[in-house]
Amino acid sequence: MAEQVAGGEAVYHTLSADVLMEAEDRVEDAESAAQAQEEGVGSTSLGDDVQLERTIKSADDSNAATDDAKDDEFALRFSAAQLKAKIAQAKYEAKLAADAELLAAKKELVERRYEVADRERERDKVHAQCEALQKRLDAVLQMHKQTLSGTREDLELEKVLAKLDTEKATRQKLQQVLEMKQQALSLAQERVEKLDGQVANYQKTETVLAQSVAHLQHRFASKDQQRAASVENAQRELVEQHEQEVAALREELAIARGTEKMAQEQLQALQKELEAMRDSQQQALASKESVATHEHELQAKITQLETEKAVLQSKAEQVQKADAQLRSQLRSQSEEIATLRQEKEALQRDNKELGEIASDLMQMAEKQHAENVRHGISPARSTGDAAIGTPGSTHEEDGIFLQKRKKRLRMSLG
Repeated sequence: MAEQVAGGEAVYHTLSADVLMEAEDRVEDAESAAQAQEEGVGSTSLGDDVQLERTIKSADDSNAATDDAKDDEFALRFSAAQLKAKIAQAKYEAKLAADAELLAAKKELVERRYEVADRERERDKVHAQCEALQKRLDAVLQMHKQTLSGTREDLELEKVLAKLDTEKATRQKLQQVLEMKQQALSLAQERVEKLDGQVANYQKTETVLAQSVAHLQHRFASKDQQRAASVENAQRELVEQHEQEVAALREELAIARGTEKMAQEQLQALQKELEAMRDSQQQALASKESVATHEHELQAKITQLETEKAVLQSKAEQVQKADAQLRSQLRSQSEEIATLRQEKEALQRDNKELGEIASDLMQMAEKQHAENVRHGISPARSTGDAAIGTPGSTHEEDGIFLQKRKKRLRMSLG
């Protein structure tokens, strides 16, 4: 392989030398052609100058003997000669620019050829390295095949395979248990969402109760019984809902604790199996790699079960927190109900006092009416009612007037 590389380098050096020689020859040819063109253009320009001088001399001679028309023809000929000289100069400059671009392109081509030769040499080296690595890999694979063919004949390997089958079965069972746990967790999440909705409903009921309390302050004792009944019904419904939710949460806690115990038992069984596998690992040295991989899988399962256990514990704590929040809300609602009852009792007392005041006023009005009747004074005169206070008013009209006053007083009291 080294000889091939050395030969390739020698060929590469000979090729690069040939390419350099060809490039130098081409550059010299281009320079010689450019010089020849410059000399040709110079000769043409000298010939043009000689012709121009001759035409100028002839024009001077003719100017002495010709008119102004011949002077115009001379001017035209002189401008045509100048135009030809400028065209020749422009062509020469364009050719020089093209030659320069051609030389740059040739140099770039030589550089690209050098780069191609370098890449081919690197490719040959990499190809040789790949072949050597392939040979080494084939040798290593052959050695592994020989070792595997020797270990398959042992009876201990069959025992390990049987244990692996049992562990696969346990793994399937664990997966089923995990699926059940996930379903239980999803159900618990749904219940937690329902509880959140119920909490929102409780908050709405609290706002409604606050509005009802504000409304109760503006009304009188006639609607206190209905409001008290509605408050008691709401309290009963809240208590029943809270008891149902607490029972459901307790059932969920019991289920979660049962699943946690099952997970702990499975974890202990897996730990025992892991210890047994470690004991059998000393006997089955040939199957060390497979046992190590299985041990990693068991450790991963154990960590997964521990994480699930932590998740279940966090869910249980969340459920307990939700229960505590519901209890605190129930306490606050019971306190609000107690305050409402106190306000109801205060309103009832105020109503009784107002009724007593109204009865006292009625008695006072009746007494005043009786005294007016005794003294012969009409109640219409005292109040200034012109429709009733006529000279021919009777005792019946006084009674009608008293009944009207009673109605007005009752209407004012509610």
